[in-house]
Amino acid sequence: MARDFVLRKSHAFNRIPPLVLWTLIGMAVGTVAIWQGHSLLSLKRGRMDDAKAWTITGPPCPAEGKDVFLLPHKKGPKRVDYEDVTFFRRFGHISCAPIYEDGGRGSRFYAVCQFTGPGELLIRDAKGQEWAFAPGPGQPATISMQGGQPHCVMASKFTMKSILAGEAPK
Repeated sequence: MARDFVLRKSHAFNRIPPLVLWTLIGMAVGTVAIWQGHSLLSLKRGRMDDAKAWTITGPPCPAEGKDVFLLPHKKGPKRVDYEDVTFFRRFGHISCAPIYEDGGRGSRFYAVCQFTGPGELLIRDAKGQEWAFAPGPGQPATISMQGGQPHCVMASKFTMKSILAGEAPK
């Protein structure tokens, strides 16, 4: 029995010279690599800018016993849970951000929260450890949980003026 041989058209890729095909593939891979590298650098730059903006300096907050915070008060505590840390305050507003270690270059982050005027602060970590600070009424404060320990300073870039203007802390 005779077989019929049918001429089939070659596939479109078979008609492209191999050098041209590999050049196009290399250009596509290179474009994706450059785009990914640019995205990664932009992300790192943004993290470093955030770390710089959220590094607040000022005098340390006076520490107080948590018993003082838990005393009866006209104003009950306000609670905010952020990144496995619970923040209690008496007054004011709060703004928090995850800040990456090593000035934004690291891969791990910690919570930083700015307060407009908390009065008193109580911080509880995921392990149940508690710390209390008393910046005082109307005094801004910033808590940084770097290294798993709270560091409180009596300064903040987060103010009522920035809240009313709709700005994020810088």
